[in-house]
Amino acid sequence: MLAIFVVEFVVVISVFIGVSGTTFAAAPVPAAPKGTGNGLKIAPVRTDISIDKGTSRTISLFVEDITAFPVTVHGIINDFVASDDESGEPRIILDDTQRAPGNSFKSLISTVPTITLNPNERREVKVTLSVPPNAASGGYYGAIRFSPGNGENDKNVALTASVGSIFLVRVPGNITEKLSVDSFGVSHNKKSGSLFSSGPITVETRFRNFGNIHVQPFGKIYIKNFSGKIIETIEINNAQPRGSVLPASVRKFDTPVQHKKFFGKYTAEGSFGYGSNGELLLAKKTFYIIPYKLIGVIAAIVLFMIVVMPRLIKAYNSNIIRKASKPKQNKRK
Repeated sequence: MLAIFVVEFVVVISVFIGVSGTTFAAAPVPAAPKGTGNGLKIAPVRTDISIDKGTSRTISLFVEDITAFPVTVHGIINDFVASDDESGEPRIILDDTQRAPGNSFKSLISTVPTITLNPNERREVKVTLSVPPNAASGGYYGAIRFSPGNGENDKNVALTASVGSIFLVRVPGNITEKLSVDSFGVSHNKKSGSLFSSGPITVETRFRNFGNIHVQPFGKIYIKNFSGKIIETIEINNAQPRGSVLPASVRKFDTPVQHKKFFGKYTAEGSFGYGSNGELLLAKKTFYIIPYKLIGVIAAIVLFMIVVMPRLIKAYNSNIIRKASKPKQNKRK
């Protein structure tokens, strides 16, 4: 599950977003110290739509006050971009003066109303997205959040949180879907390499999006042994909805290998698809799993038995023979 955690002065904002392909869920607001507080729910948690240039779409959001106290909530529009950690989590842009470096979701919406909710009331909020005729084609990404007020009329609330709904908007036209495998490798305990002493093993696939629209890669990874026999088949990014790779970003997918008994040479082969035309990507990585630490200990023992032990035995026998021959020499004298 994607999470956006932002602190604005004394307000903690928690927005859980499903760009990763998991469910977007709005977390309830923590209670204030005196036992009072605010809590909100929102639905739907994700909207993935296509809007033609020069047209509009109206989306209904439902905001619910799940506490026993009335609350006024303010509608906020934010762009977001991909985070830098390649996790798939979006980085929300809170500065009102800034917009996304590419297409701006904020440019599609004029305002979101402020509403007052009674205890346990669920209210419909209609939001209209309008795409200008001259708008750029591609993806527009943002979130609509609702934040409880914390002014003079809301003194019971010391800590408030916003909830939001994610939007992935596709504007048809000159769409470029171009994805590449930036790297394909394996790791053990988060350490990448080609030689490991033991499992478990995780296949790391990094996709880079060179296009102007988000794409959802999918496919299979085949683990083969030294003879080329497939010992395991793993699906990648198979949650619904699938995780997206945003434009101008890299996203890493970690796929654990369930096979436990490893020894020798192995190959991971990836076959991935993406896009509306079913583009194909292939990747391959050879790795070795050899318990070299154990082998080193065994080799040391064998070396001791072959080289050192015979010399010790020979020295011991020589010493016994030397001691046994001394009395005979004394008798002859």
